[in-house]
Order: sequence, then C-alpha cells, then structure tokens
Amino acid sequence: MTHQTKGILSVMVPVVTWGISFVSIEVLLDVLGPMTIGAIRFTMATALLYLMMKQKKVSMTIQPKDRGLFFMAGSIGIALYFFFENTGIRYISAAPSSLILAAIPAATLVAEMVFYKRKAGWMDFIIFSGSIIGVFMIVSGDSGGSGSDRLIGYLMMVGAVLTWVVYSIASKPLFGRYDYLTIIFYQFFYSLPFFWLSVPFEVNHFSAITAEHVVHMVFLAVFASVLGFYYYARAMDLIGVTETSLFINLIPIVTIVFSLLYLHKGISLHQWIGGTVVLLAVTLDGKRQKQVKDTA
Repeated sequence: MTHQTKGILSVMVPVVTWGISFVSIEVLLDVLGPMTIGAIRFTMATALLYLMMKQKKVSMTIQPKDRGLFFMAGSIGIALYFFFENTGIRYISAAPSSLILAAIPAATLVAEMVFYKRKAGWMDFIIFSGSIIGVFMIVSGDSGGSGSDRLIGYLMMVGAVLTWVVYSIASKPLFGRYDYLTIIFYQFFYSLPFFWLSVPFEVNHFSAITAEHVVHMVFLAVFASVLGFYYYARAMDLIGVTETSLFINLIPIVTIVFSLLYLHKGISLHQWIGGTVVLLAVTLDGKRQKQVKDTA
C-alpha cells in the first residue's frame, strides 16, 4: 500500500467521525448542557491520550515558554470553541452548523494576513468573498425555528469559527517542536477546568440519560476526539497539510447525510447552494496553496 493510499484512508477517519459528531452532539443536547458534554467528552479523551502516549513512549515534557500557547489553544480553541459549537447546534441543528464551519479556512486566511503579514492577491479576495456569500445563503435559507433562535445559533457558529482561528494561530508554532499527541494531550488537558467549572451552571438531566446517549458520548470521546485527531495528524504526515485539508471539506456532506438518515432532518435547496459555494471557495484555496507549494 502506497503512502498516498494510506494517507487517504487515514484522512477518511476524521472526515467521517467529525461529520457524525455534529449529530451526536445534537442528540446529547436533549439531556446535557453544551459544556457538560465537553467536560465528559474531553476528560475521557484526555485519559485515553495519556494511555496512548505511555504505550507509544511519547515525551510529555513541554517547555515553560510554550505553556501560554497550550493554555490559549485549550481555553479558547477547545473549551470556548465547543461552547459555541455545541450551543449553536442546539439552536440551528447539526447540518447547517457544519456548513457554517466550512468557512473556517477563509477566516484563517484573514487571520494570516493580520498576524503573519500574508500578502493578499485577487484569488484570496475571490475565496473570501465566495465564503461570505455562501454563508449568507446558508443563513438566509434557514426557515426552521424562531427568528431569535436562528440568530443566536448562527452567532454561536460565527463565534466557533473565530475561536478555531485562535486555535490555529496558537497551535502553529507548536508543531515544529512537539509530537502531535503531546500537543493535543496538553490542549485537551488545559481545556478541562473551563469545561468543568461551567457544569454547575447548566441544566442537566442525568437521570434521562439512556444507552443511546452513552454510545454517542463514547463515540465523541474515542472516535471523534482521540482517533479523529490522531489520524488527521497521520494523514498530514503522509500526504501533506494542503491535500489533507481538501478531504476535510467533505465533513459537511457526511453531517448532512447522517443527519438526514438518523435525525430525519435535511437542509433547504438555498442552503445546499450556499454550502456548495463555501466548499468550492475552500477547495479553490486548497488548490491555490498546492500550486504555491509546487512552484516554491
């Protein structure tokens, strides 16, 4: 089996697990609060990562100067991100939420211009404009629920996009200094206090938890968190960051299909078109980056 084939098989793990995770979160929100879901999910995931690192003998030592970056990624990029994402799904459901998050690469592009002085060209403008137009179509095509609920839900997803950008900025300097498992372990670890401190302030119905809810929580912790992040890193090693990101664009499609099959919820034609515009813009960005890399 070639490295290319191994890389493609690896990246399909996060594509499927992260796509389904939106639906699992929507199911769990019936009985648990957004941060309670995160607290249980990432406590389980952190424990599993610890066991993996011990088994693989991965170093757990980090430099004091990098603790601030780990703290930023854990507190904002994970804890606050999943507060926004989980809460947003409560108000607008899984499928449109995943489509909004497809605009993350465009937001990251803007952040790189601001923080890393990246020069913007006409292609960057097209990519960013396409993402904004697509997101607008997704939002305007939503007729479900009350207007105030939709507003809250989409504002939460915008918050998720922005906090993921913070996560990317905080994580970027770490990848050259640590094993990927070390990075995500400490990011998960630093997120835990923020999750657990929020639990007492949420309304949780622990007595209403069923076997179905337990299965979804285990799926989020084991498959979406530990295996998803692990195989995403493996794919980047095998086929490169740019090529991996192109496959990640399939996540909203997985979410929409699984939401339709499991929750019997779909999206409007208007939202399909908007989502397609966003995904095309992101794919165009990936191809542009690949061309830059090939000619460098």
